[in-house]
Amino acid sequence: MSLNLTGDPNKNIIPVFEAPGGGGKVVELIPQPNILVNDISDADTYRFELSTYDYLALIATLGLTAKAAGVTKSMPILKGTVIDRVELTFAYNKVIVSQTLTNSGGLSVPGLAQSDVGYNYVAQSISSNMSFTLTGNDGQGQPGSIDADVQSIAFGNLMWLGYGASKIGASAASMEAFIEALETSVVKTARAHTYFATGGANQKHFVAYPKAWGLATFTKGIFSGGYVRLMKVGSTMELTGSESDLVITNSAGYSEPYYVYESLYDNQADAVTPFIIS
Repeated sequence: MSLNLTGDPNKNIIPVFEAPGGGGKVVELIPQPNILVNDISDADTYRFELSTYDYLALIATLGLTAKAAGVTKSMPILKGTVIDRVELTFAYNKVIVSQTLTNSGGLSVPGLAQSDVGYNYVAQSISSNMSFTLTGNDGQGQPGSIDADVQSIAFGNLMWLGYGASKIGASAASMEAFIEALETSVVKTARAHTYFATGGANQKHFVAYPKAWGLATFTKGIFSGGYVRLMKVGSTMELTGSESDLVITNSAGYSEPYYVYESLYDNQADAVTPFIIS
């Protein structure tokens, strides 16, 4: 058997297999996912068109919108908020043959059609972290034929930052109102934070966050420290003593113990070198 290459050199070259003159092995051309074989043989000639293409791996994209009473909530969501609707959208970079949607929160698993581009969970009561996983399959059997994307609903609580008069010896009963009146609040899931301290003469800077995030280390430039932790001792805020939890209730009605830090010195305002909490 001989192999001749024919065709326009500026276009795809078509291999042409001439029939064996007698004897020899059978020749098989086997198509693969990225190799196409088109048999255009006739009575006189074995003729095949071969072409190859670069395989495009599948990319799945999952979009998530969480709502409470019709209001879209950004992540992380303030603890105590109840999410009653989750809107999910699906997108792929190519045609798929199947897709699935699962979750970590025990919600129903829908049966999705190939053409579905979204799914909504309604009348829910979601108040804790939950993830959703979209998995698609292009049916080509390649290493990149299956892809997944994960989106999550995450809940956090408030970190407060701001300045005021020293609270050493202050009434513990007054601390919640003081903390909630500080100039900055941000919903977070951990204590790590970078900020610029504020406050002038006779004004200390304060940082308050949930006790569950653990004790903090404060760093400014190459220096560590600069803050002391206030503890609820009996009915006042002190630096030492037999501590009990200072519990703060957020605007969504969720309560948990908090740590409160006060700067060692006043006049902390500095818009050049930030503090880093770790």
